[in-house]
Amino acid sequence: MRFLFIFMACLIAMNASAVRVSDLYKVSIAVEDQSQESREQGIQLAFQQLLIKISGYQSVLENEQLIAASVAAQQFMQGYSYQQDEVDEQTYLQVWFSKALVLPLMRKAEAPIWGDNRPSILNWLAIEQETERLLISEQAPEWQTRFERAYGERGLPVLWPINDLDDQAALPIEQLWWLFPEAIRSASERYQADVIMAGRLSELPEQGGWQYEGLLFNGETSSDLIFIAETPEGALNLASGQVAKILADQFAIKSTALDTRAGLRIKVNSVGSFAAYADMLAYLERIPGVKSIEVAQISGQSVDLYLHLRGDWAKVQRNIELDKRLHPVQEKEFNWVR
Repeated sequence: MRFLFIFMACLIAMNASAVRVSDLYKVSIAVEDQSQESREQGIQLAFQQLLIKISGYQSVLENEQLIAASVAAQQFMQGYSYQQDEVDEQTYLQVWFSKALVLPLMRKAEAPIWGDNRPSILNWLAIEQETERLLISEQAPEWQTRFERAYGERGLPVLWPINDLDDQAALPIEQLWWLFPEAIRSASERYQADVIMAGRLSELPEQGGWQYEGLLFNGETSSDLIFIAETPEGALNLASGQVAKILADQFAIKSTALDTRAGLRIKVNSVGSFAAYADMLAYLERIPGVKSIEVAQISGQSVDLYLHLRGDWAKVQRNIELDKRLHPVQEKEFNWVR
């Protein structure tokens, strides 16, 4: 059974694509205890963290309507529970919020909304402990937990390299440590991830604190990441905030008073059955930025649609391309891929 689990995990990792974040409306917040006072404070902080997670931006907390709503955060809550973390021995309050209540609030406040279909991020992470440098993998679960918590707070789905002989040959630890871009890109090809991140995390004995330094490869562009904080968690949180902002700039959609009313016309081909037709419409309705859909014409296996949008078509199109269910043929024309 363990062999089968590892085999399936490797298969998924090497066929990576966009990931649907299933727990986007769940937030974990560290609390001192399980008292009512700590819980009420934790729910309010969790709601503010949710706003950042949904939008992709820390600056969303400057929105006056959303700040006012956070005072009554319990009105948007579905439930809560507690969890004791084994890594840092910290008590966490886990809060579930209602998507049906939060999204209308975000739209009314004209805040950016980033859907639950998000780019997969392949993460190469090297740690320096004393005199040893190592790649974080299944052999260091405590570091994986720290990283996944920091990126989970932003709704960023992380994939880890297998760290088999192929990985070790393609990207030796010293080349990762010194962030050789060509070696990182080459070693990452087998995983087919949407985004590649590579970095190193080290303690700063003279200055005190921890430093994360890395590279983010997003298509043909790359971004430098360097952050210093008192704790490794702090450095990783700063890095995750910058990564979320970079990706949200591409995919998060902001409702405005100028939302299209007449509708934008697109054509979808290869819709060969009623089931495919229903699946295609349901899929488009889930795309962030699509407010409503009208069917303009059906001809054979082609369907012409009017999309009534919230925000910018360019960002809506990026969300469509990310999921690879609609394959672009030409401008505003797609083939449906079941």
